[in-house]
Amino acid sequence: MNWHLITDEQIPFHIQVRTLKQCAKEVELLHVRNQHASLQRLRQQIEHLLRLGFTKQQLILNYHAEAAIAWGLGGVHLKETQLDQLQTLKKAHPNMTIGASVHDKSAAQYCADQGADYVYAGHIFDTPSKQDIPGRGLEFLQNIASHVTVPIYAIGGVTNHNAMQCLDAGAQGVAVMSAIWHSDSPKTIARQFAKGVQ
Repeated sequence: MNWHLITDEQIPFHIQVRTLKQCAKEVELLHVRNQHASLQRLRQQIEHLLRLGFTKQQLILNYHAEAAIAWGLGGVHLKETQLDQLQTLKKAHPNMTIGASVHDKSAAQYCADQGADYVYAGHIFDTPSKQDIPGRGLEFLQNIASHVTVPIYAIGGVTNHNAMQCLDAGAQGVAVMSAIWHSDSPKTIARQFAKGVQ
């Protein structure tokens, strides 16, 4: 199963590092997301992740395209408000992985037209990070996946128990947060995602 792990800025970085030491080998791509951190702090976190064994190609930096380019990282993940940068970035850096978050079919199609390598569609299931907003559901995911050629990753409340439903709905993979960071057995859960949840 294709799966991405996203860092959680609500959890202290040293706690996340402790978790990653258990499951890093199972992680396909790690999205470093902390929109409140300074670039200096993000750089320190990136360097720490590299020491843990991640390669630069495995690291996707959220929001900060220029920093991702300058640091030679594998890619950048754009917010929906940054989609106007997508085509320019892809033309200037064709070998860089560029993805984006979307919340409707038209935005997903726009990303596909502008050259995105993938999009996150969500949130699919109810999730603690968006307690006041119900999940959009599998029908929403299926509607996007069936109309857009760019790979779709389901995000929002995805666990080892519902990930296969996302793939059955047409997703190429899943993006995960709480299922790993709040797990008592992150290595086991990560391995299930890596091998394909049974």
